[in-house]
Amino acid sequence: MDIAIFSPSGLFGEDDNPTREEDADSQESYVERKHQFPGMELIVREFSFHQLNANLLWPGTFSFAEWLVQHRSCIEGRRAIELGSGTGALAIFLRKSYNLDITTSDYDDHEIEKNIAHNCQANEIPVIPHIKRETSFS
Repeated sequence: MDIAIFSPSGLFGEDDNPTREEDADSQESYVERKHQFPGMELIVREFSFHQLNANLLWPGTFSFAEWLVQHRSCIEGRRAIELGSGTGALAIFLRKSYNLDITTSDYDDHEIEKNIAHNCQANEIPVIPHIKRETSFS
């Protein structure tokens, strides 16, 4: 498996001074950035590095969020699951914008789930339900 050595979100973030922190329980280090989504700013804590690429807030996230705003009828009144949630940023945006009934999903990794919960709390929404998926590629 190829491992990313940088986060593309750093190329597109508007915050030149992200907050860095370390989690004493897990020895993980994080970067907390403010990201502009359509109509709102979200605080997103990202791993400085994660072997499963869960640290990445892909640039396509913002394009997809904009597309969903323009095609709101596609999601209104529906339930959704975000596969490969990573930081949970898109799910958080959809919950805050449309109160969408959404569930996040990513690898079976406690740190990913814990970070998504942190990002929900940082953006003042209840923790979004999360489904862990198997990490094998057989």
